[in-house]
Amino acid sequence: MTLQEILADIKSPRKKKVILDTDTYNEVDDQFALAYCYLSDKIDLLSVNAAPFHNEKCSSFAEGMEMSYNEIHKILALTDPDYKTPVFRGSCERITDTGTYVESPACDNIIKTVHESDEPIYVCAIGCCTNIASAIMKDPSIVENMIFVWLGANELKMDHSHEFNLSQDVRAGQHIVNNPDLKLLLCPAWCVTGSLTADINMIWDLKGHNALCDYLAANVEGCYEQAGKPEGWLRIIWDIGLPALIDCPECATIKTITSPVLTDDMRHGIDSTRHNILYLDALDKNLVFERTWSILKSCK
Repeated sequence: MTLQEILADIKSPRKKKVILDTDTYNEVDDQFALAYCYLSDKIDLLSVNAAPFHNEKCSSFAEGMEMSYNEIHKILALTDPDYKTPVFRGSCERITDTGTYVESPACDNIIKTVHESDEPIYVCAIGCCTNIASAIMKDPSIVENMIFVWLGANELKMDHSHEFNLSQDVRAGQHIVNNPDLKLLLCPAWCVTGSLTADINMIWDLKGHNALCDYLAANVEGCYEQAGKPEGWLRIIWDIGLPALIDCPECATIKTITSPVLTDDMRHGIDSTRHNILYLDALDKNLVFERTWSILKSCK
């Protein structure tokens, strides 16, 4: 598929086959995106991969992955006690300077799923892209039947890409944007998915509808209380931007750009001789939240 064919496919009503790659325990937004993917009638969620992370919540990259793995199961159970969606553990290490891929069940799941599918697989990552970069390194042929949608780096109008998902594994991010054969849709954090801010009243609006909504609201409410309940408080629910652009593509403005150069110190530049990628330029915040809240509240 060409980039224009992919863009037309995203806008089409066809139900998309999706693998979600998520560092679910890192913040409070991945949980929203995971439930959205599971509940959307426009998304066929084939499997979920646990992405690693390392911050104040965990002692290592590997522990972050394991915490994400457990949180995925928790969210799926809240969404559907009888869920059958397979969940795979991801990378426990970062990609090294030598470019050696990291073995993991998640890496192999991507390769197997892509090869067995008779239609393109949308691999959607809302964490670092170690699992995906490793799968491509291990079997470069998967790019022929795979569309990679990644929430990573920052809006190119900014002067840097100091962003959490990229910072977790810069080598993996570089491998992704440097691959001319990969069909990539890059979704920047600041200031694109970063526009998805919810105030506490929006969060409270979720409460009382079902156990899933109560859990999601309680997570965010905990952040509000930890911040001291300030007036005008907002929380970015970044990751719902990815399922939203597939579930309701009318919320997304997507354009074609030259793939950015990502430096070791997480800055970006443009080289007009490089290959093209798709780029999420803007989101309709109101439409994204309207659709997300409606889907979450519909959970039985």
